[in-house]
Amino acid sequence: MTKEQWGYWKLKLEPVIESKAEEWHILGYDRVTEKEVWECFLTKLEKNKERPEPVRSHWMVAELFHLKANDYMTWLTIEAYKGPEWFENEEPIDFS
Repeated sequence: MTKEQWGYWKLKLEPVIESKAEEWHILGYDRVTEKEVWECFLTKLEKNKERPEPVRSHWMVAELFHLKANDYMTWLTIEAYKGPEWFENEEPIDFS
């Protein structure tokens, strides 16, 4: 899918994304944002190779509702490990 198509789905699924963020707030994950829910969801969809063609609303909603807090914590941990690219350029780091 193109970036425009994902933007369309994000707008269409906004109430479901809000609901998922609120659910995780109730479970004690107070810092979760709707943006993080969406990014976590997209990461999970990238791994899911059994996407129907064409993608339909009911399938997207069901997949979003199946997203668990554990999926979010795993995604958050992986994102933390990715961190900044310390050695992406050849310049030495000044530690003083």
